[in-house]
Amino acid sequence: MSSITEDYRAIAAQKVIKQRSKIPEAWLIPLGTARNGTSVMHIPTTCGLLSDLECEITSNYDATGLLPKLKDGTYSVEQVTLAFCKRAAIAHQLVNCLTEIFFDKAIERARELDTKRRTNPKEPLPPLFGLPISLKETFQVVGEDTSCGLACYVDEPAEENSTLVSLLLDLGAVLYCKTNIPQMLMTSDSDNNVFGRTLNPRNSYLTAGGSTGGEGALLALRGSILGVGTDLGGSIRIPSLCNGLYGFKPSADLVPQGGGRDLRVPGTVGVLPSTGPMATSVRDCSLFLKAILQAETWKYDSNIISLPWVNLKVKEQLRIGIVEHDGVFTPSPPVRRGLKIAADRIRQISGVEIIQLKLPNVKEHYQDLISYSSLSGCDYFREQLARTGEPVVPSLKTTGFFSIEAKSLQGFFDLNVRREEAAKSYLNLFRDNDLDAILMPPAPHTTLPLDTWSTATYTGLWNYLDYPAIVIPVDQVRQEDVVDDVSNVKFGELDAKVYGLYTGPESYKDAPVCVQLVGYRHADEALVNTAEILDRAINSVQGSVH
Repeated sequence: MSSITEDYRAIAAQKVIKQRSKIPEAWLIPLGTARNGTSVMHIPTTCGLLSDLECEITSNYDATGLLPKLKDGTYSVEQVTLAFCKRAAIAHQLVNCLTEIFFDKAIERARELDTKRRTNPKEPLPPLFGLPISLKETFQVVGEDTSCGLACYVDEPAEENSTLVSLLLDLGAVLYCKTNIPQMLMTSDSDNNVFGRTLNPRNSYLTAGGSTGGEGALLALRGSILGVGTDLGGSIRIPSLCNGLYGFKPSADLVPQGGGRDLRVPGTVGVLPSTGPMATSVRDCSLFLKAILQAETWKYDSNIISLPWVNLKVKEQLRIGIVEHDGVFTPSPPVRRGLKIAADRIRQISGVEIIQLKLPNVKEHYQDLISYSSLSGCDYFREQLARTGEPVVPSLKTTGFFSIEAKSLQGFFDLNVRREEAAKSYLNLFRDNDLDAILMPPAPHTTLPLDTWSTATYTGLWNYLDYPAIVIPVDQVRQEDVVDDVSNVKFGELDAKVYGLYTGPESYKDAPVCVQLVGYRHADEALVNTAEILDRAINSVQGSVH
């Protein structure tokens, strides 16, 4: 076991002081700023720090809508960058969502892009010209830390960019901040001993999710309109659910992810994480994916699966499987209502057929996913904490992660065999039912009270199988979502414990209700096209396949 070189509390205190110094004094929220109950969603536009133009830029567009305004010169890159840096600073003061802050570098880059456009007006603009994009803490940005909320990695600035960071810069994006995560990236509460906890801006008693929880909170407050996260068991989709966002988990290795901070034991290749977008619209997920796949990704990352974007046409008839539960956990009342709303609205679309579906063996597959995450046991993870004497945060204790035992080499082989069998089984499920996608909840519950989220079967299954999936907002908890008796649970004692976490609409005020859409492995473009069609219906915009 490593000896303690410096206490984590001293490291964290200095890091937070340094972080706070990156926010200009003129951007600090006035003392006594009014709050509306537990929600802070209204404060960015009412605190007086944003000009009318800055409110317009940050409030009125998704990324797809803002990009043409940047390209045609309606707004300068500097105007847009300054507006989002300012709003991100406000968001951070409200919910503690940022880790690394490099607003000064972003504004300098924005000025360079504006100058280049002025001096070379006929030069074609790159696909993401001037678009501010926020990043999960795990991505390396030259000159900035990638501590991932662990004290032992503080004050180790990156010497080179992650592959995706290099690609986004080449595509014309402006990068301006990184966002908070849970300890060890292993929980659905973005809480760690360096930066502390990110709060849910809609309801501070509920989690913002994880592991890309800081990103979720930042996007909810529109300190960003397009962010990038990673997902190994639900880490994009869970915070999207918690914050009412669109979150897309692509097939693994479709989007470059080399060069980031990986806290797993080196060389333990099992279930691979995915890198993908979180956004305020489904078309922004498409925008991100298209820009990446058109960019010859193989030039950036040696491990990439370089599939082109082919401008795929939508099928004339779509067949969607509806899954009401995963066979492990019973959905709570608001989740059941949200799925019914989505299904009822989809039924009205011309050219879409819906069938009821059940998923096989989810509990066993999820247990294998957990086994993959700790193939050599947990000593490596304990050692990283021990270097600075860090304790385990409450949310990580809730998961029981550190009780998982190491696998033998034969045990690893057995995991691979079972995973291959599962992949065949689920491909047959899709093919035998002639499915284009599956619609289901992203969790058996909405966002939960702090430190109580303990499982991710609804999302983790699709990491295990490496199927792309996207979360789509539907509604929020309403007064009609009354508590029903725990006797409604279908799957035993643990199910009853999780089901009992929902205590009624008063405690879950403003909690988003979402659905999850899942498609074929490596058919990510087809899935996002299908998601756009279904989203138009789910969110009450009239539409059809044609």
